[in-house]
Amino acid sequence: MKVISKSRTSGDVNTALYEALAQMNKEFKNVAGVITKLGCEISVRPSGAYVSLTTVINGEQQSHKEIFGVNIRGVNRERSISNATEELNGLLKDKNGDIVDIYSKTAAALPGRVYTTMIAAINGRAKEPAVKDAIGRRERIKKTLELLNNAPAAINIARVAEVFGVSRSMIYRDLEVLGFDRGNEAEK
Repeated sequence: MKVISKSRTSGDVNTALYEALAQMNKEFKNVAGVITKLGCEISVRPSGAYVSLTTVINGEQQSHKEIFGVNIRGVNRERSISNATEELNGLLKDKNGDIVDIYSKTAAALPGRVYTTMIAAINGRAKEPAVKDAIGRRERIKKTLELLNNAPAAINIARVAEVFGVSRSMIYRDLEVLGFDRGNEAEK
């Protein structure tokens, strides 16, 4: 388990946010594990804006992890939140992963000036390994199942996926390829 925290102070929230995000994402490249929690603090004062980002990282597997954020202005709360949601969804659209935590804050600076900040933490999904790796992984799963009387429900899918560094859906596919249906535990 590891905590990573970065903070920035700047003249405006946008600059502080994007600099803190860049620092966090740069550090993630050197850290194993996955994001399990995201904490954020944003404050605005006449002297400037302060943004602090904190994440909890768990596990030892190598995985892609990233934080995305937006700070969007709107004429009212509803429009500001809608614009921020649309902008954040645009950033996440082509990402292959799972959102593990999200932060949202809306503040009215002046009438007609409402700002919404949204920050999302994602863990990237593992890509399908080469066929050679899939064959070896499936062979190991098959041997394990033989030791468990061919009962696929006896294995912890999430743990097996973590051991092999692949997604749970890939382990389910492996079970299907091996002739097991985890839904009714019947062997084909």
